[in-house]
Amino acid sequence: MEHQRQMNKKDNTDARKQMVSKRTTGEDDREDINQMADAFIKNFRNQLKMQREESLKRFHDMINQGV
Repeated sequence: MEHQRQMNKKDNTDARKQMVSKRTTGEDDREDINQMADAFIKNFRNQLKMQREESLKRFHDMINQGV
């Protein structure tokens, strides 16, 4: 009976360790996702900025040509 209690206790401890490990991994995954999202947003904003600058340049070129 005592042996069975010790085995159950060991199983519970192992299960807790796995849960903590999964939580830690989950937090790391969230941080990775957040970093990827931040990089995506930054890249998207840079692309919009470049498009605005190119559009403004084309507009100025068109105005300077007298069209």
